[in-house]
Amino acid sequence: MTPFQPARLPHLLLCHTALISLSTLPLYAQDAETTDLAPIIVQEKLAYSGAIEGYLAPATETGVKSGVPLAEVPQSISVVTTTELEFRKPRQIEDAIKFVPGINASTWGTDNRYDQFSLRGFDMGTGALYRDGLPQKALNFTAFSTDPYMIERVDVLRGPAGVLYGSNDAGGMVNLVTKRPVFDRVAEGRLGFASHGTAEAAFDWGNVLNAEGTLAGRLTGLVRDGGTAVDGAEDDRYFIAGGLTWAPTDQTSLTILAHVQKDGKQPLIMTPVNGEDIDPAWGTLPTDFPFRQSDYNHFDTEQESFGWELTHKFDNGLTLNHRLRYAHQTTDYAQLDYSYADAAGMYYYAFRNDEDAKTLGLDTNLEWNASFGAIENTLIAGFDYQRSQNKVTQYYDGTLYTVPFANPALDFAVTDPALGSTTRSTYVEKGLYIQDHMKFDGGTTLTAGLRQSWFENRSEDLIGGTSDSQDDKALTGMIGLTHEFANGLTPYVSYTEGFIQNVGKTITGETLDPSKSKQVELGLRYQPGDELLLSASLFDLRKTNVKDYDLSDPTFSSFVTVGEIRSRGLELEARGRLTDRLQGMLSYAYLDTKITKSADASKLGNHNAMAPQHQLSLWVDYDASALLDGLTIGTGLRYQSDSFSTQDNGRKTQGGAVADLSIRYEADSYTVDLGVSNLFDRDYYGVCYDSYGCAKGEGRVATLSVSTKF
Repeated sequence: MTPFQPARLPHLLLCHTALISLSTLPLYAQDAETTDLAPIIVQEKLAYSGAIEGYLAPATETGVKSGVPLAEVPQSISVVTTTELEFRKPRQIEDAIKFVPGINASTWGTDNRYDQFSLRGFDMGTGALYRDGLPQKALNFTAFSTDPYMIERVDVLRGPAGVLYGSNDAGGMVNLVTKRPVFDRVAEGRLGFASHGTAEAAFDWGNVLNAEGTLAGRLTGLVRDGGTAVDGAEDDRYFIAGGLTWAPTDQTSLTILAHVQKDGKQPLIMTPVNGEDIDPAWGTLPTDFPFRQSDYNHFDTEQESFGWELTHKFDNGLTLNHRLRYAHQTTDYAQLDYSYADAAGMYYYAFRNDEDAKTLGLDTNLEWNASFGAIENTLIAGFDYQRSQNKVTQYYDGTLYTVPFANPALDFAVTDPALGSTTRSTYVEKGLYIQDHMKFDGGTTLTAGLRQSWFENRSEDLIGGTSDSQDDKALTGMIGLTHEFANGLTPYVSYTEGFIQNVGKTITGETLDPSKSKQVELGLRYQPGDELLLSASLFDLRKTNVKDYDLSDPTFSSFVTVGEIRSRGLELEARGRLTDRLQGMLSYAYLDTKITKSADASKLGNHNAMAPQHQLSLWVDYDASALLDGLTIGTGLRYQSDSFSTQDNGRKTQGGAVADLSIRYEADSYTVDLGVSNLFDRDYYGVCYDSYGCAKGEGRVATLSVSTKF
């Protein structure tokens, strides 16, 4: 990455000016009613998945696909709102959700290739992400990452979600909601600078596009030339995303969404630790060594996506909902990676992956709304399909490079290794699901659902000409009950199930059964007013049929599914407006995880990996206009206790607290934001792996941005 230079500022300012000039694009004249009021069908959708002012979302369609108030979801759910994203300005999705209870964000330290996190004690970030209700999961080293500036809100549903979303791990799922046309004027330009020579420009523009008020568009883009604390690392991004919504009547809406993106990122840097992974008799490493990397390292990606969402409401209470997205990404990844150390020094090996990944996801359902006496009933029956394919060409030949402790430099030439393998993996999943949401007179709701899934995984060795495939199926269900009292208290109880496929074979050649998850949850919500929600939940979550090595196979190429992991816990959350001048969120999570069954007896009773027992987070925004008109001060604190990085529990990653700060000043149509994460520059490790090494957590990063509405 070329460091940012002042000489490049005119180019960025020119880009910023060009973006602002979008406001001069000719538009058809519209009357005030057409501009300010979206068609009814669009209004209904935006009520459950649109922008949110403040820190409390009133409703969601993530927990119940028909869209319901948060109080009627019989499962823990938190929504990161539009206001929170605007005030905190997270650089990654994992930063956006780091204050949500049950989330352990950045589980692999400063690695910025993916959004990585654990949820209710299960490390699952790259496999738990959805965008607009469709899977956006990582495939090998292909991340399909999304920039927070491209999204409107983030819904975090905790616990198994197999009925509505198919294969997903036990902890839950995170749904990113893309910015889309809103039949109103949106116009913002932003210019920003940050630590490590980072500079960026961004814009967000939208409006009604025709005289009839039936067509609206939106265009969002960002350019960033950046770095990280690691020497020579990149944090570059270029994306442009567009949307068109056509609503010819109050009963029909079609939205088309597309985006293109190019990233340059930093690979994971793991290094041995003095006195732990390195015997003092061998030598010591300088304190800045965890921030060094080889010039050979790079992680460059290009991706595109295209899709649509269609809603049509019939006259008989039926509504058709259909959404589809196709995405493609190429990845060029090369790294000189640490292997092990002995008295002679540290040993590194080089590898390179060229990947070409494609995904297709669709979800189509019929929604029937009807009343039966005092019961309002919403029934959804649907079919979803996902297909992902990834061709991976890996260059690896086992050559080792020795780095002596006396001169731990990584600036030597690295030769591309020989071709190691070329493989293609294909995953196909189909599901039929049904969910009924019944609201009784008096405040009680009952939600129940069932899904039958069929899935297939196929792996091909394109050099050897061999292939292997396995088919599985899974039946999952859920049922939940909520009751809203007149005093604002809403208790709920639920049972939910989920599953994921296990790839591999037993020692006798049989395919592995899927891992299954099941959860019982008791919760209580209290909403004393329209802008504050207090939530508490107790849960018992179990993942069964956990894949493990068959210890009777000396080649370690066979597996068994006999494991079980239990996660029990308590989660507390307060979210919304506390006073006229104070708003934000406070959360606490207690986790008790245990391996209750395993093929390896030494693991029995151990804690699950990356599952800290205690987590506390706080973020508040204070309206300081009494001191200076237009001033807002935000402060945050995140604490988590020690955790283990593997199920062997051989090494702890130390916990601790990190503070954040934001200062916002608004005057006329301009806003100045100053943000500082890890305010006191706490030095810590994000992850420490058994008998291997550690990766640094992110140090202090300051950002300054100026934005304008036009």
